[in-house]
Amino acid sequence: MNSSLRVGMDFHGVITENPTFFRDFSALLFEKGHSVYIVSGGPYSVEKNFLDIWGVKYTEIFSLLDHFARRGQVEYFANGNFKVPDCLWNEEKGIYCRNNDISVHIDDTLQYSKNFTTPFCWYNQKDGIGTIGEEKINFNLSPGEVLLSIEGVLTYKNG
Repeated sequence: MNSSLRVGMDFHGVITENPTFFRDFSALLFEKGHSVYIVSGGPYSVEKNFLDIWGVKYTEIFSLLDHFARRGQVEYFANGNFKVPDCLWNEEKGIYCRNNDISVHIDDTLQYSKNFTTPFCWYNQKDGIGTIGEEKINFNLSPGEVLLSIEGVLTYKNG
């Protein structure tokens, strides 16, 4: 695959489950001229701090919470919890990925996939296996082998 990839990654349940792997994977993506977009729910500042401590490289962080807060669509509670309507929350990652030409998005929440036109890689933290459609991606392998697998699936899907 000659063109550069724009890889979306969820934070909670993906990067947080295996930060060493995703540090090395993101470094490889940058080395190969690709981009990394963190597309996740938590506050930008918390995610940025974690990513910087672990050395996970990224092009941009998109925080759903901050996005909806700017739009006045977050209800905050006295106990520190918050709520965004599910219909908005569940579709926003797919909208972001579509609008930003993300090549593939890696996420541990399968229910989001129905709101994606972007290829969606469901990452199962329990066994380290991802799936893009029917194709398996083994995240237990080296970052280079994972990247080759993803490129192969995307080439097949786009070919």
